[in-house]
Amino acid sequence: MRYFTCLLVALCISGSTTRAQNPPKFSPAQQEVLDTFRAMVQAGERRDGSWDRYVADDCIFSDDDGNLTTKAKIINHAESWPREYDRVVNYRDYVIRVYGSTAVMNVRFTVHEQFTDSDIVTEMRETETFAKKDGSWLLVARQWGPLPVNFRRAVAADGSLYKDYVGEYQWRPLDRETVSVKDGKLWTDFGEGLNEEYFPLGSETFFVKSDLGSVTFVRDAQGHVIGYTYHRDDGQEIHAKKIK
Repeated sequence: MRYFTCLLVALCISGSTTRAQNPPKFSPAQQEVLDTFRAMVQAGERRDGSWDRYVADDCIFSDDDGNLTTKAKIINHAESWPREYDRVVNYRDYVIRVYGSTAVMNVRFTVHEQFTDSDIVTEMRETETFAKKDGSWLLVARQWGPLPVNFRRAVAADGSLYKDYVGEYQWRPLDRETVSVKDGKLWTDFGEGLNEEYFPLGSETFFVKSDLGSVTFVRDAQGHVIGYTYHRDDGQEIHAKKIK
């Protein structure tokens, strides 16, 4: 379902007045790349054919579903797709590397997609590859994909049960998670600063904001928590054991 809308992401269409945050100071070469990107975005907004000159005819486009598409398909689709269906806002977190006549830029942005009465929001990251030709930077490859931001809403839960989940869980020998209770809330910690709150989703099922999966704790016949099942958003499952 997302494929066609993502063609407009490839074009960098923006129907919003939201401005990009000020990026850090760059070298002259890095600034050239950033200026080219911004000019390309503005050209995409105008839909006057000027976007074409910033993009190589054989540019490689890889979308968030892993599909490859072409410059011609993107242009053809943009001409028929209503502006109000899709908008890209708040370009930020620029990282730019220049290697002679080649440059790579990574940027984060927010996509709003309109479906009937719903505004669907997706956080995205995009990597752009430019090559310098005749003194100008030309886009030769672009790959984009969504960041795992969870928009689920927490439900009411019995906080007195949280103590049952406290302990250490093992996915693999080097992958261990510590579950704790602080201030009446359930927390998960994988180390290295990966400390997040577990929000209740249902009976013994929880989620974190930065991941699209969910965790369901498992009890034995005596009612003791012995582990949990991590449900990936693609339907696969990981079974973690409680070891402490």
